[in-house]
Amino acid sequence: MSTIKLYWTDPYMKVFMAKVVGIEENYLILDQSAFYPQGGGQVGDTGKINEIRVLNTIKKDDTIYHEMEDISPFSVGMEVKGEINWERRYMIMRHHSASHIVEYFIIKNFPWVRPYSSGLVDEKKDRQDYLTEIPFKEEDLKIVEDQVNSFILEDHEIKTWTDENGIRHWVCEFIEMKCSGTHVKRTGEIGRIKIAKGKKPGRGRERIETWVI
Repeated sequence: MSTIKLYWTDPYMKVFMAKVVGIEENYLILDQSAFYPQGGGQVGDTGKINEIRVLNTIKKDDTIYHEMEDISPFSVGMEVKGEINWERRYMIMRHHSASHIVEYFIIKNFPWVRPYSSGLVDEKKDRQDYLTEIPFKEEDLKIVEDQVNSFILEDHEIKTWTDENGIRHWVCEFIEMKCSGTHVKRTGEIGRIKIAKGKKPGRGRERIETWVI
């Protein structure tokens, strides 16, 4: 069954109503959900459904599964109220939007560099690995950090949309990337960022970590 994805319609939706359409072990399946499921490098949302804690959110095929602390109060056909842990989600959105801008300016300044994976973004920071035989220097990262912060300060509009093949796109001025995650509406919401090298992930790779301050 396909879950209607309210987080794409409105990533700022904090509370929503839905109907229980399935229960599998300790997972609740709803007809629609504003909870973002883990994927594309972004962690799954947490929050509450009918005041019961949602511990994590995942997706199998096109169905969203809400991992519940207690599944016993629920039954198929119930109308329920979902509440996103908004403080956590908003920090994730800020970090995720920042990650695309950082990636753009890293590749612009160092065109031989390529992203290695989709990375990992949560409420604390973004982590992205890059393929490069030339290690990043501290002064390299300072150049990128300054450029990113200047771009963010200009308060550009951020748009997301779905193409005819069902692929989601993230667009901000001249930057466009494929992304199914949740994002802020304008770069000004991100705030200033800091970037630094993380633990080296392996030969020929560099890890860059970004966090909002």
